[in-house]
Amino acid sequence: MPSPKIVVATDFSPRADRAIDRALQLCQQHGLGLKAIHALDHIDADKADWGYLEERMSRTVGETSCPTEFEFPEGSPPRAIARAAQSDDTYMLLLGPARYNTLGDFFLGTAVDFILRQTECPTLVVKHRARAPYGHIVVGTDFSPASAHAIIEAARLFPDTRIHVVHAWHVPFAGFQRDEYVRDEVEAGEAKRLDAFMAELVQRSPKLGNATSRLVQGGTHEAFAREISAHGRDPSATLVVLGSHGTSGFRQATLGSVTSELLRTLDADVLVINTRNAEG
Repeated sequence: MPSPKIVVATDFSPRADRAIDRALQLCQQHGLGLKAIHALDHIDADKADWGYLEERMSRTVGETSCPTEFEFPEGSPPRAIARAAQSDDTYMLLLGPARYNTLGDFFLGTAVDFILRQTECPTLVVKHRARAPYGHIVVGTDFSPASAHAIIEAARLFPDTRIHVVHAWHVPFAGFQRDEYVRDEVEAGEAKRLDAFMAELVQRSPKLGNATSRLVQGGTHEAFAREISAHGRDPSATLVVLGSHGTSGFRQATLGSVTSELLRTLDADVLVINTRNAEG
């Protein structure tokens, strides 16, 4: 069986170095190999100087003790990147704020959205420079099988990083529910559900025994933003984990709704776990 690799895409822009730096850090942390890819459309590939591309990729990656390989897939960049990541040895795919035609600063209705739709592997969108390993992981739940799958996968991918689970809740028809006892009853019910959910997670994945959890009243974005800021002033130390598919709350009917909005707006690196088949 081939050794697992971190796959990272670059367009050689300075901003793409964020993903390269994080990829190298993860390779060192987890003892993995590195595959760095630069996609070429067919016109550029026809006139490419392959020796120059190898040299430039080597300079971009720099010195590393990690086993490293380079790949230059041909085709439209989003499609070529997705194809290059569809390999049994891909541990994780990393993307940065590079420009592949329509790919801009986390404008995720185009290229990144396409890549996330087409790949099965965990995909990390890197927004910040990798100053240190992630200090904590924040992941949301709506108690669904999809969100449970995302949390368990996060624990598998980052076994040494503490996970914090957040559940956003609200009072139904809050505009009509003025009595304080209604809010207290809803919160108490949600707290019981969260406790039961966390207990089931630990049964399925004992390494989650040290995970923490919290109820946050409000919307999904508000819950994540509050928890990110609560974990310190350095946003590069926080990793947010999202599931890719679902129907409501922290689940997304289609990538491009809640997940895409959070990817675009949260001030943290975001790992998207494929939960397409998690509903069973």
